[in-house]
Amino acid sequence: MTSILEDVQKILKIKNVVLRNSFVNIDNDIEPENLSKIDSTGQSFRGVSKVRETSFEDDEHEWWEYGFHYDVGVRLIRAEDEKNDKASPLVEIKAIFSAVYISEIQLTENQIEAFSENNVGYHVWPYWRELMQSSCMRLAIVPIEAPLYFCPST
Repeated sequence: MTSILEDVQKILKIKNVVLRNSFVNIDNDIEPENLSKIDSTGQSFRGVSKVRETSFEDDEHEWWEYGFHYDVGVRLIRAEDEKNDKASPLVEIKAIFSAVYISEIQLTENQIEAFSENNVGYHVWPYWRELMQSSCMRLAIVPIEAPLYFCPST
């Protein structure tokens, strides 16, 4: 782990993680009870799409708030369409989470980048797993398995 990342991990304190947007869809031609009979494969994405920095001060001190938008999604497509970029998904679940952190000092661009790549997803992942699993239950389909989170730099 780089010293930049280690430093920023000590600086930022998590305030909250909230769901900003979600999308859940099952193809109109698919009956949920038949989905498990279709040879399918999963595709996914994840990453920080936006960072917001806001400074605050009162009579005693100054502090910063950092908000990271974390986009994440998964979809099932027919296995035969795996190489087709335009394949229509059988099931699709997407979300944008906002993870907000507080800092007593202003971060550098390098610190923000290191934290974006390695820590924001770690804090969002339990919320994503819960949303994915509960969405699958509401769709009446076998839950799509969310992998364990791993830091990209490890």
